[in-house]
Amino acid sequence: MQAPKIPNRLLVSATKDSKGSEQVGELRSLILELMKPRTAQLNEILLTRMVPATRDEYDEVVVDWWPDYELFSNTHAITDMNGILVYTKRALQGMPEDLKAIAEKFDYAYFASKTKTQKGKKYYLVADLIQDMTDFVTNFGRLCTHVIEERRRIYDQASETLDTSDRIKVKIFDEKSFVRLQTRLTSLRNFVQDFCALFEIPLKVPEESRDEPFDKLASLQKPLKRKSKATAKAKAQR
Repeated sequence: MQAPKIPNRLLVSATKDSKGSEQVGELRSLILELMKPRTAQLNEILLTRMVPATRDEYDEVVVDWWPDYELFSNTHAITDMNGILVYTKRALQGMPEDLKAIAEKFDYAYFASKTKTQKGKKYYLVADLIQDMTDFVTNFGRLCTHVIEERRRIYDQASETLDTSDRIKVKIFDEKSFVRLQTRLTSLRNFVQDFCALFEIPLKVPEESRDEPFDKLASLQKPLKRKSKATAKAKAQR
């Protein structure tokens, strides 16, 4: 879901000291104030990757070691799927109210900069975009709640039975949920950026450093430290 790239001449042409310029400036400031931190948080979550889990070097081989995968990012310390789902849900909280505040400010700025009180096509375009974003965020939050509850059910079962098939179900569920989450986050992030572009408010997307994007990957899945025969023999004689 993407916002059409149609210039909003209402905001582009509002020069200083012109009719409605103050209200338009306030609208831009409000959008930047509310959407910039939201976009930054979405980008932070989007930099997360699912990777094989690292392990410490144990003196003895660990028989039951699970899960063998985890989440990793240089931008946060969350390592499990439940954590990233909860974090995403919290990131979405309050966004519908923010969009409502923007809609009200836009309505005020629109009529303050117009000599006529009739609503034009651009007004309805922006109003519809705000409503679409609100619906998207609301449904996204509900999806997060549903996935969290469903994951808790199958995870608890796997933790109780310790059965390999139940653990595989959790892994498959996490992989599918992660892809689904990233896809929706990307759509929402792009939607917000396109919306802000209509008001000439660029929101840059930070790219993770290519020099050390995922420094953790260099030491993934370390081999377990096995005892030497001499050490094992010495312990056996004690």
